[in-house]
Amino acid sequence: MKRASRNLPVIAFDEAGLGERPSRAVAAGHARLIIRGVYTTNLTTPLKRLVRSNVWEILAHLVPDALVVDRSAGPVLFDGDTLFIASNERSRDLTLPGLRVAVRPGHPPFADDLPWMAGLHKASIPRGLVENLARSRTRQGIARTLSDEELAAWVAQLAQQYPAGRLNRFRDRARELSSELGLEDRFPALDDMFGAAQGTGKTPHGGLLAALGYGHGWDVGRLARFSKFAERLGSGELDPDPPGLPVLVPAMVREQAFFEAYLSNFIEGTEFTVDEAIRIVYDHAMPPARPADAHDVASTFELISDPVDARDIPGSGTELMAQLERRHARLMAARPDKRPGQFKQEANRVGSYQFVAPELVRGTLDRGFALGDQLTLPFSRAVFMMFLISEVHPFDDGNGRLARLAMNAELTVAGQHRILVPLIVRNDYLAGLRRLSREGDPRLLVRVLANAWRWSAQVDFSTLETARSVMERTNALVDATDAERAGKYLILPADLTP
Repeated sequence: MKRASRNLPVIAFDEAGLGERPSRAVAAGHARLIIRGVYTTNLTTPLKRLVRSNVWEILAHLVPDALVVDRSAGPVLFDGDTLFIASNERSRDLTLPGLRVAVRPGHPPFADDLPWMAGLHKASIPRGLVENLARSRTRQGIARTLSDEELAAWVAQLAQQYPAGRLNRFRDRARELSSELGLEDRFPALDDMFGAAQGTGKTPHGGLLAALGYGHGWDVGRLARFSKFAERLGSGELDPDPPGLPVLVPAMVREQAFFEAYLSNFIEGTEFTVDEAIRIVYDHAMPPARPADAHDVASTFELISDPVDARDIPGSGTELMAQLERRHARLMAARPDKRPGQFKQEANRVGSYQFVAPELVRGTLDRGFALGDQLTLPFSRAVFMMFLISEVHPFDDGNGRLARLAMNAELTVAGQHRILVPLIVRNDYLAGLRRLSREGDPRLLVRVLANAWRWSAQVDFSTLETARSVMERTNALVDATDAERAGKYLILPADLTP
């Protein structure tokens, strides 16, 4: 029999899907058997990967009334290699390549259970919470339901993800379902967890839920991002250290602080010409129309020039927070409306992207610092600290400048060149931050900062005139958008023609 079509489905269940009898398709090498009655026309991809990619289609065929429940209805859908479902049509577990589907009988979907892929359903959040109250024993390495500690952690995450009104609706619906599912005697434990998450009670469980109850919670999603970033920096995968940096000679960086302050403020939208900035910093000539902006430049310069502060790095999360408050108080001294030296009280955002919630700032900084403190290379530590502070965004304003001050303190204390971010790469720098924040991809940010580091180390900052000349010749002072239109790019000083 000829094959019916080359456009066959990846997953097939019968002759119509394969274009020939299943046994003949397998014997002829046109298909592979996944499990009895389920075939694939993909002959190269490992079956484990195919199963994960097409699990809902396969499950809908084998267990059409499947409802995702218990542990799998929680924060992690696939915990290890097990998926937990309820079914009243199938009683035995299902073993697929790389995945065990654990089956139990259960109440059919309620009206508020979630429509899932391939026509299946997933337990709603309230139902998932209630059903995870049931006690279960470990089977093949993993328990069907969450432990009390894991359930408390899920409630804590929900408290971060949803407003109070929505959280209360989850709680009320869970109370109703606990009665319908015969778990009303266990509901008080869940009720206590909700109270702890909302600050109206305490919990016997530790971890995030207890921290929230005492006002010291942390952002779970951000910490996962920080952990992955630190892991990739520490593994050497990003290979961030540019080779051949010149030895740091103090006389060659005499005026570097001025240009670092100038560029760092320009990136944040505090724009002056170089000549205006020179008058502000060296002549203390504050323009009457923009005194606060001028103070931003001057105070940034003072922080960089301070021989103690420039090399001050924290030894703990507590020290980091105290240092940030101290630096912010100096940086924002001319802006009382920005609450100098005080962490934010209201959420801040860029466009639709929201940074860490005010009540989670301290816990996130503390735990985030511990992740970065494991790094050994100065550049890796520097980039991590910069991203940590930028992503938490602990203050109403000034976060970008503080992040770069922390980055460069790590380099200075290690006796290495500081990083200046030229105006011409501003768009790439900000795009790198956005990509790491939103997609978890650090490659652009690391590449931009490594190149800026190489450029900074090659500039002769011995005098204002010398440095300005080099910066102009390397396109460092060209607006990033104008540079893109004109096809200009940052030139390394070593590549300039004499």
